[in-house]
This record gives sequence, C-alpha cells and structure tokens, in this order.
Amino acid sequence: MITRLEEKRGGRIKLDYESMHFKNYILNNMLIDMEFNNGVYTWNNKRADAHQIASQLDRFLISNNAIHLGGDLLASILPLSGSDHWPIMLHWQRLGDNVRRPFRFEAFWLNHPNFHNLIIETEKFHTTRRRKNVQAPMSTF
Repeated sequence: MITRLEEKRGGRIKLDYESMHFKNYILNNMLIDMEFNNGVYTWNNKRADAHQIASQLDRFLISNNAIHLGGDLLASILPLSGSDHWPIMLHWQRLGDNVRRPFRFEAFWLNHPNFHNLIIETEKFHTTRRRKNVQAPMSTF
C-alpha cells in the first residue's frame, strides 16, 4: 500500500482512503517508514512498457525509539528472485557489534527450570568433542 504518490508508477495513481488511513496510522504511532537506499519500488505486475505498474508495497516500519539505540540502519531492496515482490532487507549495524564482549554470568539463569540440564548436556557435548579431537591425532601416532 502506498503512502505517497511517488511510491507508484503506472496504472491509476492516487491515494485512496486505505492509503491515507495507513499513512495516518504510521504518523499517529510515531513510526518511521525507512527509505530504501537503492530504489523505491518493491512490487511490479511483470508487464512491459505502458502496461507496467510498479509500487512500494513492502516497507520497514520502525519505532522512533530504535533511533535512540544507536547504530546505522540501512534498508535495501534485494535482487528479484522469481516473485512479483522484490525481497527487502534491513541491516542494523550497532556501535560495538564488531567488538568481542566478555562473557557475563547472569544470576537469574540459576532460577530457570532447565538450567541444570543445560549445564549437564553442554558438558557432555564438550567432553565428547574433546575426546574426538584427542583420539583422532593419537590414532595416527
């Protein structure tokens, strides 16, 4: 559904009641309609020349609070893959995402009903993996 006339090419170009209602919903809920960095249209009717219609039917709406979390948001239209809709992707590069953070134990994990079983299963997994890593080189010795 388009919210601006620029989001449609071909066919009958007008904002109907539903489009205006959707636009008001976005504004009233303080959402941000992310603009794509590499195009406008996310759908087309797969017809040629004068019969082609293209619209921005797919979009990312984010809370205005997301902006305050920091980082770079990038909305992209991906290559067409057979559908009449182009896939879209939202990439969020947060500050410090590439920095390795130290492990921090959270005390509330102890209260989780499956915590004990998770520790046992994890230890079994790592013990088995260690044995395989040691046995393989030793078998060739």
